[in-house]
Amino acid sequence: MHRGLIGFLAAIVIGTVLGALVSQVALLRKAFRPLLSAMQSLPSVAWVPFALVIFQGGPALIYAVVLLGSVPSIANGLIGGVDQTPPLLREAGTVLGAGRFELMRSVLLPAALPTYLTGLKQGWSFAWRSLMAAELVATSAQLGTGLGGLLSNGSQDSDMPTVLSAIILILLVGVVVELAVFDPIERRVLRRRGLISSGL
Repeated sequence: MHRGLIGFLAAIVIGTVLGALVSQVALLRKAFRPLLSAMQSLPSVAWVPFALVIFQGGPALIYAVVLLGSVPSIANGLIGGVDQTPPLLREAGTVLGAGRFELMRSVLLPAALPTYLTGLKQGWSFAWRSLMAAELVATSAQLGTGLGGLLSNGSQDSDMPTVLSAIILILLVGVVVELAVFDPIERRVLRRRGLISSGL
């Protein structure tokens, strides 16, 4: 869990910076936007052999797979939100003297928040799946036994109660994070924009 959380927090920072740069710099958009979309469609488990070769089964393997799985979704969420921002808002910020950084911080990022939040939710989903994929495939004393490892061990031992318990715990974490973290934030953002009533 702590590796998934640390990896996801790092992915938020990297994905947000990357998304902001790609959305504002034409050359970076041409170079990285297709790559980000391609990486987003790549199954998380495909990154595990790549990370195994580089990191040899250490904890960095987990973080690398989580980052590679979640950063593209976060970056694409921000880029999509910026692209959907009404041009009038950008023009108003420019007229008021906002530079490129201030325009992104004070105008574009707030305007892109709903789509960016969707990217964060997808990023967490990919991060969690990437973590499970890495733990299923990569086993070592350095990594210990996470939920993915528990699932793998139960499968190898034909231990159905362990397999079912691991699956239920993996699903439970996903539900708890959605209900306790993302759902309240999403409701608050939509309520402030008048997109849902205050009673919901």
